[in-house]
Amino acid sequence: MQDLIVSVAECIEVRPYFGNGQTGKGRVTGMKKKLLASMVFLGVGLRILPAQAAEPEACQMVRIGDAGWSDSAVINGVATNLLTGLGYKNKITMVTLAVAYLSLENHQLDVFLSDWEPSGASFIDPYLKRGKVERINKNLVDAHYSLAVPDYVGKEGLKKFEDIAGWAEKLNNTIYGIESGNDGNKIILNIIKNDDFGLGKFHLNESSEQGMLSQVGRAISAHKPIVFLAWEPHPMNMNFHLTYLTGAEKQFGASAEVDTVVSSGYVEKCPNIGHMLKQLTLSVPSESEMMKTVSDSHTKPENVTKDWMKTHPDAVAKWLEGVTTVDGKPGLPAVQAYLGQ
Repeated sequence: MQDLIVSVAECIEVRPYFGNGQTGKGRVTGMKKKLLASMVFLGVGLRILPAQAAEPEACQMVRIGDAGWSDSAVINGVATNLLTGLGYKNKITMVTLAVAYLSLENHQLDVFLSDWEPSGASFIDPYLKRGKVERINKNLVDAHYSLAVPDYVGKEGLKKFEDIAGWAEKLNNTIYGIESGNDGNKIILNIIKNDDFGLGKFHLNESSEQGMLSQVGRAISAHKPIVFLAWEPHPMNMNFHLTYLTGAEKQFGASAEVDTVVSSGYVEKCPNIGHMLKQLTLSVPSESEMMKTVSDSHTKPENVTKDWMKTHPDAVAKWLEGVTTVDGKPGLPAVQAYLGQ
């Protein structure tokens, strides 16, 4: 429209003949004066209320860290579907917690959606204190993260951390964890090191998430006791009947939340994506549902989350309120079209 106004103004200047028999500089009739004044007014209005600008080129590729956990796969799947529908490109990189925050600090990653708190504080706190990363949203609340046992073990008396030592022989002095360097493993190792709850003689068996859960499954099939690192949301809570141990709130926290973390300055540089990320949240039941579908069907997380998004339009609308496409158009219709709605 603004280009049109300029073009018309140029025409008035270089083609001064208005059909009144005069040439030279020409004479603008009353009607043409009104037309020109209206167009100038419209032009000023357009300058005051500009159209939504497209996202800067540097923001059009979104680099996301993936911790390799089932919950990471789900939240990342939701985020990448939203970004794809909005016209952004995205890249998922597998990282450990330490590498995730270092990569955010070095601007090799933009977003990390798997900051479990308070258990992950020791990893992220130095970066927060230096102002190298920023927490911008709690994408999950009311979660669990602690040690657990099969419910039949809980019924037999192992319900608290202080009960574990009395089961040392039956447990072979072993606690099962996930990958080395994980925040939960670090907490367990500190408990052992400090002889908290009398667990100084225990050993932490570090493995992958799937390796640990396979061990849990074998123990449950044999109706044997086992104590291991557990969290919710996760399909393990649907596949097994568990008892979460109490008494280690100082070490693990009373409850858990998952935060969205970005590199310093990212929201200011990429405000549209930042706005979406601040609104992206999941509930424990919905995330558990998607995680179980991924586990049971062996389907890619991006496909499972896309199907879930199709059947939960209200959630998608909430995430995209005030969000545009990469080129500045309304975001919700674009994502709805991408989802096939």
